[in-house]
Amino acid sequence: MVHRAHAALVIGAAGLVLALVPLSAVAGSERAKTASPALVWSPATLVFSGHGWGHGVGLSQYGAYGYAQHGYTYDQIVPHYFPGTDLEPAGSKTIRVLLANGASSLTISSSAPFSVTDSSGFSYALPDLLVKLTSSLKVNLAGGSGKVALSGPLTFTADTAPLVYAGRKYRGKLRVIVVGSKLRLVNSVGLESYLYGVVPCESPHDWPAEALKAQAVVARTYALASIKSSSNFDVYPDTRSQVYFGISNEYPKSTKAVKDTSGEAVYYDGEIAQTFFFSTSGGRTAAIRDAWPKAKREPYLISVNDPYDNTSPYHNWGPVTVSSLTLAKRLSVSEPVSDLTTKTNASRRVARVTITGAGGETWQVTGDSVKQALGLRSTWFKATVLALQYPSKAVASGAKVRIMSRARNAKSPTLEMRLPGSTWRKVRDLSPNSSGLVKVTLKPSATAYYRLVAEGAIGAPVRIKVTSAG
Repeated sequence: MVHRAHAALVIGAAGLVLALVPLSAVAGSERAKTASPALVWSPATLVFSGHGWGHGVGLSQYGAYGYAQHGYTYDQIVPHYFPGTDLEPAGSKTIRVLLANGASSLTISSSAPFSVTDSSGFSYALPDLLVKLTSSLKVNLAGGSGKVALSGPLTFTADTAPLVYAGRKYRGKLRVIVVGSKLRLVNSVGLESYLYGVVPCESPHDWPAEALKAQAVVARTYALASIKSSSNFDVYPDTRSQVYFGISNEYPKSTKAVKDTSGEAVYYDGEIAQTFFFSTSGGRTAAIRDAWPKAKREPYLISVNDPYDNTSPYHNWGPVTVSSLTLAKRLSVSEPVSDLTTKTNASRRVARVTITGAGGETWQVTGDSVKQALGLRSTWFKATVLALQYPSKAVASGAKVRIMSRARNAKSPTLEMRLPGSTWRKVRDLSPNSSGLVKVTLKPSATAYYRLVAEGAIGAPVRIKVTSAG
């Protein structure tokens, strides 16, 4: 929900709650200028382009790839993205990965016999290679006594072949917990074995060895920082934590990178660091407070130059064309959008977006809100805005009509005209001022359509109706 700017609300850390802030004097003065009863703004056409993919905090995976291609080693790459940190040995740990939650039933299998241990520590050999569980935790045990309800949680342990869940093989043990009337499945696995299944999911397995080692170190550190003694699991198997597919997605090169960095983690001032990572920076990473304003400030999570990130296909992205109607609908703006301006932070990302409706109402939201709503790759974006101000009523033939054209961030903008039944032709080139505005004087002699055109963008046409001078 987007709120109008005459109220006040705090922005959530992830940008999913939108801010209500007072209108600026500039916005108010522009509303006054565009409130003429004779002229109205057309719905804007908005074209977004930008740099990078992801939140921008910490290690840029494509940046690390580029550094590795230029001869840098992982122990040079990692400190670049986390300035002031050290690589130190970390103790052996077990990571608990939440594989399923809220399930009505679960099926665990193996290609060789396996066993189950109940909450009292008793272990039972299982006669079947496949076990289907519900919240009753009834299991078919050896001896032909049929299914027996065991006391949970239940821990399944492999023998000579790995356990399988949902078509994927996993190292370690699988623990089934009843939560309410539903089932939770947790994979308890050694940290290094966990990383065998993480690194190739987060970085392509055929990348340079030093880039894979950098990924292994930051993934190990991220896992260590995620251990939660107060919960029955530590991490998710997806982008909420780190992507993890178990044995089914392991590759020799990735496994070697984990082994070559065995136990190494990132520390700052003797404490395990928060090692966020993402795909592509666009040339510069983001400080943590620029990405998540309510996050704790960390001296090693700052914005740094990323000179080799241009190896990424997402270093630059766009154009992404969005109509006024789409933008208004996705951000719950109550009238057609005629303008959009941005304010950037020190990391070059968009911190705040001001949206102006065709009627002059103004809304303010976070850059991350726009990113999420439109599916943009990052908050490092620029918006080209094309909109025309035009008469709301018919004008007399040959009379002068002064209209305003908005071509913010537009390259080589022009004004075009089309008579009914004809094709578009250029009327004139435009040279907008620093605010993206340019005044145009027309003397229309017949009803026609007008539109703004720029490199990579075409504005919505408007109709100026012309009546006989007599």
